[in-house]
Amino acid sequence: MKPSSAAERAPASALIDRRIAELSDWRGAALERIRRLIREAAPNVIEEWKWMGTPIWSLRGIPYTGES
Repeated sequence: MKPSSAAERAPASALIDRRIAELSDWRGAALERIRRLIREAAPNVIEEWKWMGTPIWSLRGIPYTGES
């Protein structure tokens, strides 16, 4: 997914929601599960959208990238 300029201004959480919805196969389910696990393990994690459309969760560094 290549976000448009309007989409790039959307909150990262909304862009990640959209990516999960677009991936209707096992990749979407896996990304959704990983996201849930990250949020449970690190409630203060920051969701970001970087590097040409990559979901990133950071907390004192980058613990996970959501390449799909």
